[in-house]
Amino acid sequence: MKKLISKFNYLFIFIGFFGVAQTDIYGNEKLKGKIKTVESFVIEYGNKEKPVFFQNFDTMGRPLIVKKYNDGYLRSEERNEYKSNQIITTLCESCGNDFDRYFSKFSIKENEKYPDSGFLTNDPSVRQKIYKTVDKSGNIISEKYYTVNGYLTSTIKSSYNPKSKIISSDSYDDENKLYSSNKYLYNKSNFLTEEINKNENIPESKKSYFYDHLGRMILEKQNYNNTIYETSFEYIKVKDTTKILRYSTNSKGEKRLFEIELSYPTLKGETKEKQNISNNKVVYKTVFQYDLSKNLNSQKYYNDKNELIRESYYTYDKYGNWTEINISETVNVIVNNTVNKEIQKKQYIRRLQYY
Repeated sequence: MKKLISKFNYLFIFIGFFGVAQTDIYGNEKLKGKIKTVESFVIEYGNKEKPVFFQNFDTMGRPLIVKKYNDGYLRSEERNEYKSNQIITTLCESCGNDFDRYFSKFSIKENEKYPDSGFLTNDPSVRQKIYKTVDKSGNIISEKYYTVNGYLTSTIKSSYNPKSKIISSDSYDDENKLYSSNKYLYNKSNFLTEEINKNENIPESKKSYFYDHLGRMILEKQNYNNTIYETSFEYIKVKDTTKILRYSTNSKGEKRLFEIELSYPTLKGETKEKQNISNNKVVYKTVFQYDLSKNLNSQKYYNDKNELIRESYYTYDKYGNWTEINISETVNVIVNNTVNKEIQKKQYIRRLQYY
């Protein structure tokens, strides 16, 4: 009986990389084809499938409703309404099936002060309406955030260059006081070269980016509170293998290698390998296998002993959107003070409907 109780009180120690890297379960990836609806489910621990994500689109490919679930329960819902130069987004977290009830009394109080101005709440949920104004190119130039009762809490104003690259973003509180500002500069090739962040509560930070003649980033320099940190990149080509070395340099000028990325062709596509380095040793690595259409076929994670600890395999529909991910992971399970290795399996299923 004691063993059985302990079995229900597993302490899982996951070794390796978590999540489904490079594959977005929550729908932020760029889907292919004219999508009508997307629904994702998960099957784990031998249970029935549970919902993970839902999204539907209009005929122009714009998202209408987005739902995210946690352990099968609705965690957040987003609804979008489109007008000629405006998008109205309504977001309700931890609302369950009461989405409409929370916003039933919404009306914009244009000239009324937000009652909770300057105060923080302990409520972790987010329930708000966002009125977004777009320009002729579809760029969002203004965002106004309102409470469920219609009080303005903050505003973001943005501007863009002729190629729709953002060049500024300023945030204001409910009293129209500027509290955050971001500026962006680009070179002639429209690559980001400088990013300056100002905030009333933290020191100014500045990031500078440098590229080689092929447009590859070779240096990222960050200046935070007059302290400089750098990330540099070295590119090496040996026959069919491309190698990218990433180094970090701290404020004392100490430089260390922290990542190696390899890529090389195979008969059925391409292989990419990312090695995380510490003290000049590989602490873990990830191997990605792609097919000839550049779809990710598999991911495999290895620990510092080069032991396979997690593997994922992908299935796609005729449009190139993934429809199934099968994951197998080795974990350490402590039962009655004894550590045992156990293989756990998880499956993500995605159902897509097209126009």
